[in-house]
Amino acid sequence: MLALSQFRGVGPKSRSRLGREFHTLREILDASPTQIRSACRGRLPRDLNDRPAWRQAISDTERLLETASRHSVRVLAPTDADYPAWLANIQEPPIIHVKGRLQSDPKHVACIGTRQPSRFGEVVTRRIARHLVESGWSIVSGLALGVDTLAHRAALEVEGHTVAILATGLDTVYPRRNTRLADAILDSGGALLSEHPVGTPLIPRNLVLRDRLQSGMSAGTIVMQTDLVGGSMHTVRFTLQQRRLLFAPVPTGTHARAPRSRGLLALTQSAGPELADRLSARGDYRTLLTTRYCSSPPAIPIHGKEDYERLLDRLNGKARETPGSTSARAPAGYAQGGLFANRRPNNGS
Repeated sequence: MLALSQFRGVGPKSRSRLGREFHTLREILDASPTQIRSACRGRLPRDLNDRPAWRQAISDTERLLETASRHSVRVLAPTDADYPAWLANIQEPPIIHVKGRLQSDPKHVACIGTRQPSRFGEVVTRRIARHLVESGWSIVSGLALGVDTLAHRAALEVEGHTVAILATGLDTVYPRRNTRLADAILDSGGALLSEHPVGTPLIPRNLVLRDRLQSGMSAGTIVMQTDLVGGSMHTVRFTLQQRRLLFAPVPTGTHARAPRSRGLLALTQSAGPELADRLSARGDYRTLLTTRYCSSPPAIPIHGKEDYERLLDRLNGKARETPGSTSARAPAGYAQGGLFANRRPNNGS
């Protein structure tokens, strides 16, 4: 799968289809143009017939894997048995790079929010994140300053598991101020995860891709605090598009009048059509808000500690659903025999 991603003209959809149809690169290399065109649903990526392109793709893949190994990073495809179950269920699940330990169960919840939380945002983040961890949930966040940092630290304070999704390669920590926090996550048995190879610098658009993985890793997302505009709203959009649960604490009194809480009120009080207007939502996202949430707000409100058990009930119910995979999964340890390993036995999976 990693080698296929090196070919020009082979995007995530074609890569996934080829991965389902063929089990090794040798099979693709030996396949006829008709077989490849059938697997790619009518398209024939030009480079798949180009021998120099094959040599370059294999060389680049070996280099990427060697570099990952030097940095203690594992590379996982959606077909791998230990690939996160919820993430395998999103549209076009990516190849991921992982440092540290992932939990095998589906009890992951994203905790996100503004980089500059008010006192309200700080308090609810710590309380809710700690309660989730003490109830057996792993905290997923983006290692950003503000709410992300508070959520990761809350998990560490009660010796829980947490996963930080990075927008860079795993040889870099952004922001640098959180380098010690990243080390603490690894030391505690948690994980750092990225869809970008080691050596990838920060590119602003990759921050939005990271938001997609935060919600994709999780059964649900809790927006601790946000304005109507901000990076958290990208994760909100992905959460709803991926059909995951969305929660938000409801501020009251002076906290409700703070600009940084306007997003919370909109998500918990505005039905889809009004919310779409307030967010200037377009295209498929506007359609989703105005149809699926035509008469109700998309976020489940958290009014206080009395709602924490209801929050857990909803998350535990979601966790009991068996996440489907977009492709058959290989047995653990598969593909350790090299890029042109023999075809695996047909085990019916």
